[in-house]
Amino acid sequence: MKKLLTLTVGILLLGSCSLATWGDANGRGIFPYWQTGSLWYTLLTFVNTSEETDDVIYIRFWDVHGSWCSDTTADTFSIRQREMLIFSTTPAVPIWYPTTAGYGFTEFRAQGGGFIQAFCVIYYSVTGTGYIVPAYHQDAGF
Repeated sequence: MKKLLTLTVGILLLGSCSLATWGDANGRGIFPYWQTGSLWYTLLTFVNTSEETDDVIYIRFWDVHGSWCSDTTADTFSIRQREMLIFSTTPAVPIWYPTTAGYGFTEFRAQGGGFIQAFCVIYYSVTGTGYIVPAYHQDAGF
């Protein structure tokens, strides 16, 4: 009984330390605006500039009211060293991120807090023009 109690307490302590949530990521950033629909779409690009370590990226799209408008169960992506991942709000790009709103803001996290560079472009497919949305550190604001 004593061994079982010790094992149970040990597993509970280990389990409480290993639970990582959205807010536990080391690198936290925000794009203050994204847009989709009416021939507009958003491209998000993440580049891992580290020569040695992999990382995990979490992405969430929010509408203007602060409600999630993307699939939060599939918002985790692994990125290897020297790798670039491109996400989009249109199915024409291989990693399509469907959303239920037309515009809002985007939060992203790097679990390891490594050397992840983030870029956002909003593109108008009729004229081939667009504009860049700067990324901000979420805790510093914009």
